[in-house]
Order: sequence, then C-alpha cells, then structure tokens
Amino acid sequence: KIDPDESIALAGVTDTAAADLASVISDTEPRYSFFRYNTQHAREEEEKGSIIFIYTCPSGSKVKERMVYASMRMAVLEMAGREGGVEVLKKVCGISLSMFIVVGGFPVELG
Repeated sequence: KIDPDESIALAGVTDTAAADLASVISDTEPRYSFFRYNTQHAREEEEKGSIIFIYTCPSGSKVKERMVYASMRMAVLEMAGREGGVEVLKKVCGISLSMFIVVGGFPVELG
C-alpha cells in the first residue's frame, strides 16, 4: 500500500487461494497485489513467471488515493522487477475484486 507520506509499504503477506483473494485485499482502499498462482501442469519456465499483478481501486476511495495509486502503478511494477526480481506474467486492474473471475487458477478481468 502507499502510506499518507506517499512511501510504499508492504501491507501484508498471506498464503491465499485465488478464489479467496477478495477476503484479503481491501475493498475500501486502492491496493497493488502480487499473486503467485501454482498449477500442477506448469512447465519449468512458466513457474518463474507465474506472478499476477492486481491493481484494485474502489470507487469509494479518496480522490487523492486514486490519483496517487494510478500514477505510481508502473513505478511499483518496475521496482518489484528491479529490486525484487519479480517477473509479472499478467496485469489486471479494476475497481474491485468482484470484477474478476478465477480461470485456470488465476484472476481474469470480466467484461
């Protein structure tokens, strides 16, 4: 999450199934989430890139929060890759997790 002083902070780490993401990601504040999906049929090279970046921005969140999160999204992705070695396979963005369904073990945007 992004703190009021606009620094990036880890809000938490959980071991969560894709179907349960809505219970761990805030539905009142914008969030960046990195979700690693696991599949028994993944080839070795897919395992390395099995991370999904989820950006949620609820319509009820504060205007300043929405602006800050929207403007920092690419910087967060670049920092995660550069400093954390995170390779994102797919990016999904939406107002809330209710805009996504789980297909093949990972979230897919509706519509």
